[in-house]
Amino acid sequence: MLFKWLFKGKSMLNADTKNKVPKKCSRRRSECDGCSEHSTLLEEIMKMVLFGVVLWAGVTFGSHVVPYPLNLIIKTELFHPSPMYDFPFPSAEILKKLPPVTTMNMNRSLEISNLQVSMMKRFEMNLKSAGISPRTGTAAHGLVIEGSVSGDAMHYEKSSMIIIKASQNLAYTKCKRFGLPDDECASLISTLNLKNTELGPDCAALEQFTCRTIKMSSKYRTFDGSCNNPVRSSWGQAMTGYKRLLHPKYADGIEEPRRALNHKALPSARAISTKLTSNLDEINHEKTIAVAVWSQFIYHDLVHTPVRRTIHTNQQIRCCDNDGFPLSPRYIHPSCMPITVPHDDPFYKDQYVSCMEYTRSVTTYRGDCTFGAAEQMNQATHFLDGSNIYGTNSRDAAALREKTGGLLKTSRIEDEEHMPLAINPMEKCLVENNSATCFHTGDSRANSHPWLTSMYAVWVREHNRIARNLADLNSEWNSDKLYHETRRIVIAEMQHITYKFWLPALTGKTFDELYDSYDAGFNFEVDPTITNSFATAAFHFVNSLLDQDIQFMAEDNTLMSYRLQEHYYKPGFVSQKRGLEKILRGMTTQKSQEMDLNYEDDLRNKWLGGLDVLAVDVQRGRDHGLPGYIQYRALCGLPVATSFQHLIDIIPQETVDKLSQLYEKPGDVDLVIGLMAEKPVPGSLLGPTATCLIKEQLWRTKNGDRYFYTHMDEAGRFTKRQLAELKRASLARLLCDNVGFSSVQRDIFLPPSEANPTVSCDEIKKVNLEAWQDPAQQPDILTRTNKWIKNKVGSNSTK
Repeated sequence: MLFKWLFKGKSMLNADTKNKVPKKCSRRRSECDGCSEHSTLLEEIMKMVLFGVVLWAGVTFGSHVVPYPLNLIIKTELFHPSPMYDFPFPSAEILKKLPPVTTMNMNRSLEISNLQVSMMKRFEMNLKSAGISPRTGTAAHGLVIEGSVSGDAMHYEKSSMIIIKASQNLAYTKCKRFGLPDDECASLISTLNLKNTELGPDCAALEQFTCRTIKMSSKYRTFDGSCNNPVRSSWGQAMTGYKRLLHPKYADGIEEPRRALNHKALPSARAISTKLTSNLDEINHEKTIAVAVWSQFIYHDLVHTPVRRTIHTNQQIRCCDNDGFPLSPRYIHPSCMPITVPHDDPFYKDQYVSCMEYTRSVTTYRGDCTFGAAEQMNQATHFLDGSNIYGTNSRDAAALREKTGGLLKTSRIEDEEHMPLAINPMEKCLVENNSATCFHTGDSRANSHPWLTSMYAVWVREHNRIARNLADLNSEWNSDKLYHETRRIVIAEMQHITYKFWLPALTGKTFDELYDSYDAGFNFEVDPTITNSFATAAFHFVNSLLDQDIQFMAEDNTLMSYRLQEHYYKPGFVSQKRGLEKILRGMTTQKSQEMDLNYEDDLRNKWLGGLDVLAVDVQRGRDHGLPGYIQYRALCGLPVATSFQHLIDIIPQETVDKLSQLYEKPGDVDLVIGLMAEKPVPGSLLGPTATCLIKEQLWRTKNGDRYFYTHMDEAGRFTKRQLAELKRASLARLLCDNVGFSSVQRDIFLPPSEANPTVSCDEIKKVNLEAWQDPAQQPDILTRTNKWIKNKVGSNSTK
């Protein structure tokens, strides 16, 4: 219940709560059915407040103490702590028994940690000399491309690695050795600020800087997401960490991957995948494959978790040998976390493969600049802002632009406009030579598969189409003005399509129906930061929706199919003559798979050429220290599950039986597995917990974004006329304008039907860009009237 109120952005005692608390409660609980819930709520609030008061009153653990519980109660302009609602913390009595931590202790731990990191240099040089890195074109290389990491990200990775090792040292010397549980010890360490350490200024520069007034008043958002919030400038910025809904469950409280509740190793992620999933062809006749493609597209806009490279040599890391066996111990990098393949694996047993690639994710500074548990980095901005098209910093954005006309760079292939070609295709794609087709845009994952590449291509064309039209309407605008105005419109169209069309296709409800009540305007107290559970688990339902066959449809409805496994990071088909059009025609009619534990073999066994996408998702959740599924289930208001049989309320009995055979306890079940196992809510593709996590995130993504297209009182607001035009945008219209469609169904996410008929493009609403014409450039009333009459007569004569 607490989670429900929090994600609505209300105070804990909002209108919903008041309705659920009896007007008259007796002093004796037995005399009032609702008093138990009321009393429990008040008790929890009092515990939280009293705990804060106790700490505030002088129970000191070292210097610069800023405990998370206090940060949840007391507002601050300096920090943005993660809302860990189950924050474990030692009692005041225990705190008094522990030795104090001084600034000298913290700096000494950092010195030791620096030495440990520097000692890795020789080891990494040996790995480089021995050629222990992924071979070009292999699945291991595909995983590197998927998690491509920038130089800026690696800078923060090195700093955070030093802090993590120092945190482990502090945890052991200052609390673990005195018998304090790992989670409580990690929480205690997270109250120690970096301010008076060598890394304090660097963290402050990332997390706590203040924007210049000119940036705050600009109607154009920054490329890296900074300066969106007028009080907390770094909220939503690229390179910052994900938010936590629940306290991380690292094995050591700081960084070691999650283990089972009995402290043993969790079952192999690959074994879980093979024993829970199957390859049944379960088609969803009510959704097109466009739902999955758009889901991946906006996921790339919101989330990019990079994977580590070597700290000193900047080399790609390989964790298995080239034949699928574990590496010799002397070659295993500390960032390796390979997936064990059981000897009886149904697919790999004849190939004698026992090791599957997985390298740990890049970490960054904690949001409040403290020591403590590791936090993974989001290399994308945390906003729905087209960063996957335009890039996440000004350098990349400039490299993707033409010098004139406000246009994005493109390439001409078969006399058609495509994204620019990559300079080094064999680095960016899984191709055999540098003459092969590989595209370059704001995100390395644009070439993942032909469906997704096509979606990126459409938006690059849309940007250039709008820029050319604005140039015709406003001859006085320079290239910068054209570029930034076009970018504003493109982002607004993306946001509108996501919330107006995609969200109802996914959940069965419109935004207004999904959120009973909400503040439509920007709220500077709402943190838009993507949650780790959303990024690492909740959105991975997409992989279940994908089909192993990519359907190409010609204009005469002739169909051809190609296997997905043969085209990971091989986008050559998109560049063929009318290839983009054929892929997108197929996407508008091809049915999606059901959201369940049925995964196509092209994803279970051949993802990126030889990986298991679900096993990698499971391993990543453990790497990130995500608590088990039942904790998120309870957070979302479902009954607490203390036995496997308690899961049958929303998970089929057959699946529960399999889970009980794989896991020791229900608390061990991985989050992504529990989400995928849930039965969908009526009318939705998702189960209740996945719906809850996605719903919570998308609310903050909208209300925590000062530049969201519907916010009318902010610097980036559109005029009423412009907003009315933007609300006419649709994916169907984009296909008509940019791919040469003459007819298509109005809602691309739903198959053609009587309720969603295929219509001429002339009948599909279009954004009228004249709403962006400067008044000085607008023709007089007589000219506009004559133009309107000609257009009206012309459109009527064609019907």
